[in-house]
Amino acid sequence: MTWGNAKAAGSRGAWSDSRMRAAGAACAAQLPVAGIVAFTLTLGDDDYGATGGGAVGLICFLLFGPFLLPVVGLLHAAVLTLPAAWLGRLGAARLGRGPEWAWSLGCLLPVGAAWAACFAALGAPFVQTALWSAASGVLPVLHMAYCRRREERLGRPLRKVWILSGLTSLGLCVAVLGGAVAATATGLIKEYEPPRLSVEQLTGTWRGEDDENVVLRLRADGRAVLDGTPFERVGTDAGGWYDSEIARCHATGTWRVDRDRDRDRFPRRPAVAVDAKGCGDRQLWTVGGTELRPELFVSFGDPDSPDIEVLVRRRG
Repeated sequence: MTWGNAKAAGSRGAWSDSRMRAAGAACAAQLPVAGIVAFTLTLGDDDYGATGGGAVGLICFLLFGPFLLPVVGLLHAAVLTLPAAWLGRLGAARLGRGPEWAWSLGCLLPVGAAWAACFAALGAPFVQTALWSAASGVLPVLHMAYCRRREERLGRPLRKVWILSGLTSLGLCVAVLGGAVAATATGLIKEYEPPRLSVEQLTGTWRGEDDENVVLRLRADGRAVLDGTPFERVGTDAGGWYDSEIARCHATGTWRVDRDRDRDRFPRRPAVAVDAKGCGDRQLWTVGGTELRPELFVSFGDPDSPDIEVLVRRRG
C-alpha cells in the first residue's frame, strides 16, 4: 500500500502542514479498520439474500482505496480535526488549564455538532451524526499531538507519517480479519438463522419498516389485505428481468405458509405466499429478522444488489 509522503512542514500553527499530514494520515488509517470491524459485526446479521455485494465492495476497495483514502483523510482533517485543534489551542492559550490536545478533544463535539446540523437539514439524525463525527476525530487529534511531540524532540518534521500509518492500518486489518475467521470457525460468530414463526405469530398487521403506508394484513382465516405492497409487473417494455417495473398492490387475497425447499431464492427459509388478483404472480414474503423482532421481506432485481422491502409487526 503506497500512500505517499507529504513535504516537510513549515509553520507549527493549528493549520500547519505537519498537523494536516498527521491528522490526515491517522484518519486514512482508521477508515479501513473501522470498515472491517463494522463488516465483522454484521457477519451474523440477515443479508436479505444479497449474494455478492460484499465481495464486489471489497474488490472495489482494494482497487481504489489506496488512492481515495489519502484524499478522504486530508478532507476529514481540514473540515473536522484541524478546526477542533484550532479551537482547542485558543481555549488552552486563554484559560491556561490542561494540555492543548485535551482541549482539542473537547472541541470535537461542537465541531461535529455543527456538521451534524448541516446533515440534519438533509434528513440525517442529528445526535448520532454529531457523536460519530466527534468520535472519528479522536484518533487524528491524538496522533497529531504525538507527532508534534516527536518533532519537538527530534528537531525536524517526521518524514514517514503516511507510510507508517498505512502499514499500521494494514496490520490491524489483517488482525481483525484473522480474528473474524477464527471466531467464525470456532462458532463464536454464528451463521444467521431466520426465526421459525408459527401461523399464529405470522397472523396480524405488518407495515413497512421505512414507510408505514405499506401494509400487509394477514388474517387468521387465511385472508390477506394488501395496501401499497410492491410487486413486479410483468408484460412491460422493460429491457430485462432486472429492469422490470415495480408497482404497488391494493387488493385482497389469501395467504399461507410456504416451506418449499425447491425455491430458487431463499430455499432454507419459510415464507408467506400471498395470492391477490391484479398483483402479478404469487408474492413470497420471506421470513427474516429475529425472534424478538421478526420481519417479512421481498427482494427485486439483481440478486447481488437487490431492492429490499421490509415489513415489521405493528399493532393495529
